[in-house]
Amino acid sequence: MGIRSKLSSLSPFEIARLLEAMEPRNREILWRMVEQEDEGEVLKELVEDVRQKLIDQMDTNQIIAATQDLELDDLADILNDLPDQITDEVIRALDRQDQIRLESVMSYDEDSAGGLTNPNILSIRRGLNIKSLIRYLRSLEKLPENTNYIYVINRNNEYIGSVKLVDLFTEDSEIQIEQIMDSQVAPISASSSAEQVILTFQNLDLISLPVVDKKNRLLGEITVDDVVDAIQDQANSEIFNMAGLDDEDDIFAPIFVSSRRRAIWLGANLFTAFLVASAVSLFQSTIDQIVILAVLMPIVASMGGVAGNQTLILVIRGIAMGRIQSSNAIRLLSKEMMVALVNGTFWAIIVSIFAVILFQTSWEIGIIVGISMLLNIFTSAIAGVSIPFLLKKIGIDPALASGVMMTTLTDVLGFVAFLGLATLLLL
Repeated sequence: MGIRSKLSSLSPFEIARLLEAMEPRNREILWRMVEQEDEGEVLKELVEDVRQKLIDQMDTNQIIAATQDLELDDLADILNDLPDQITDEVIRALDRQDQIRLESVMSYDEDSAGGLTNPNILSIRRGLNIKSLIRYLRSLEKLPENTNYIYVINRNNEYIGSVKLVDLFTEDSEIQIEQIMDSQVAPISASSSAEQVILTFQNLDLISLPVVDKKNRLLGEITVDDVVDAIQDQANSEIFNMAGLDDEDDIFAPIFVSSRRRAIWLGANLFTAFLVASAVSLFQSTIDQIVILAVLMPIVASMGGVAGNQTLILVIRGIAMGRIQSSNAIRLLSKEMMVALVNGTFWAIIVSIFAVILFQTSWEIGIIVGISMLLNIFTSAIAGVSIPFLLKKIGIDPALASGVMMTTLTDVLGFVAFLGLATLLLL
């Protein structure tokens, strides 16, 4: 079986992952083998960096042909990566109704409910009976993909309620649609964040959700397949952000491109390392007189770092999932402080004993190690709850900067507490 035949047996998602796993030279060869009718679906599945490179190789006509059958919300994501001139030509290739719908989607941030909205839906005016509605549906060439609800609106396009498609075939055909309409299906505002959308779907076990603007005008719907993609994107972003990386980058980008992208993050870490070194240098004379302190210092810092990161990850994920908010933050802080106190006391005793036995040092130094570690673990718990809320309040993604701040804080506090106590009590 040839490569083209194998490609035709793969889904667009599988082809996208295959392209991302290839070096650029081989990627270009494989891309030319992808069927034209599949190109648009493959493009929308690719990470942004790889998609941009492939689009750069295509002319305007190829891009129009590849994207003409995409759902409008998926098309909007791709158009955001195109030059304005090409974007305008792609939009002009659409019919007038789709142009209006697409412009509506593109007016919202891609990480908002409006950006996730598919405007290609079925909406009807109130006043029809089921028989007339079924006749109307049969007159259409096809229904929008993933149609589960038909949305009822008034003459101003304001949302009124939703009708389950399946109910049209289980109820008396002569009754009005208002009688089977579910007015309790509450729409979500287009300005809502992607996180709010995800939580709404999770909490209510939804398969689709209508989206409205500030004036309650129906814009479209979000379906569960879009939410699954949003959840995956959110998880990927959190993992990559903790390392200062972008999940939309090409893993086979040129060496100097990747180096430049990572240099800023490495520079930030170097700056924090100098802060830690400066804190240690304040106690240089103490270390010179009691050399064993240099051996024991990393224990204090590392234990605080591990404990702090446990709390940090718990809080960051809790905020993202909506489980932790300002209303229960104080309770969580109290709980984490008690956990830190219990764990810190237990391990402080263990470390004190091991320091004396393994390093043949004095009990005074063993006790100082234990107390310093307890203080560092306790403080790191407070920081683990506080840092994400502080960053979120000033508009910074907690997953992006919390790790560096936590590492710096636990290192500085650990070393200062340990060496400071040693200076006060031993010299």
